[in-house]
Amino acid sequence: MGLQDIAAAVGTPCYVYDADLIRGAYATLDEAFEGYPHAIHYALKANSALAVVRLLHALGAHADANSLGEVDVATRCGFRPDQIIFTGVGKSAAEIDRAVSLGLLAINVESPGELDRIDQRAVAQGTVARVALRVNPDIDARSHPHISTGLKSNKFGVPIDEAPALFREMARRKGLRPVGAHVHIGSQITTLDPLTRAAEAVVALAHALRAEGIALQHLDMGGGLGISYDGGPVVNPADYVRALVTATRASGLQIAIEPGRVLVGPAGVLLTTVVDVKQFPGAKRFVVVDAGMTELMRPALYNAFHRIEPVVPRAGEPGPVDVVGPICESTDAYARDRLLAPVEVGDLLAVRDVGAYGAGMAHTYLRRPLSPEVMVERGEWRVIRRRQTLDELLSLEE
Repeated sequence: MGLQDIAAAVGTPCYVYDADLIRGAYATLDEAFEGYPHAIHYALKANSALAVVRLLHALGAHADANSLGEVDVATRCGFRPDQIIFTGVGKSAAEIDRAVSLGLLAINVESPGELDRIDQRAVAQGTVARVALRVNPDIDARSHPHISTGLKSNKFGVPIDEAPALFREMARRKGLRPVGAHVHIGSQITTLDPLTRAAEAVVALAHALRAEGIALQHLDMGGGLGISYDGGPVVNPADYVRALVTATRASGLQIAIEPGRVLVGPAGVLLTTVVDVKQFPGAKRFVVVDAGMTELMRPALYNAFHRIEPVVPRAGEPGPVDVVGPICESTDAYARDRLLAPVEVGDLLAVRDVGAYGAGMAHTYLRRPLSPEVMVERGEWRVIRRRQTLDELLSLEE
């Protein structure tokens, strides 16, 4: 069965994922380490559908969680606490309390204040929390400003020159055990240089700490590796891994990475139906589809590019159109002045590379129920999340 059959069976909008592509992407990263000690912590924020997370767990991945909800999803999908790294810039008291009680592999510390709070809760529980410090190396990821996280102007982590003093403080605390250093400079990074420089900076920090008697167990190099949404050049994932190993080998420390987009992004498409085509003299031609910013936020958030293709092309020359959704917001547009083959009402379109930050960012604005997700594997497909009903959407209200 093809995409047309899936759309006919479950309706549109809907997300479709290719499990075999996810397997291949994971194997590329894993094999590139060539035996060097490592752990691939899948970043659940990219796509936390249970079937996707279970697939990555079965492949041997560990987990990276940015919220307590993601921690719970990871454990429900089979990850042990000592396979989970918990990060996030603003951890609540309840999240810290639970993370400490679970005994996670590491809680990535974002600030001196958070260090204090984790220590207090660990002491109160009579335990020792494993922690890593997120350092900010002031390196420009050269990606979109809204997804850059490694500059001094960003809210994430602590300046790397402040890190040694904080590691000394962590080593003195009764409730803390420093086990790693963490660096993550942004997302959708398409050149190797900033990633390599960030790795070298955190390795140098680890060497300096070792000289002071603070021995770390792992270096968490974060994620952020970009994919080619528009067909342009990106970093080869195997080259990325080899660069990290080259930078780290002399330290002997285990490498942790947190890939998300590069594992699942290209494996997903969003199927959507054309519901209207309109053009008036002297004005643009609009192709209106039944998916909008409720199903894919990235274009509205930061003008992200996604390829859009008719599932069954019609004859005729491509022409410039705006592909827009049904939401009553001017930002609800997937493409502007995009060359698209002729389409008519009822045609099925595929929006490419939505496996990451598609369904994960979906929302129910205008009371639009969440769309279904489908997994294709070895030629067979199954629904992994059915379409939400309006009654389910309203079920928490009085």
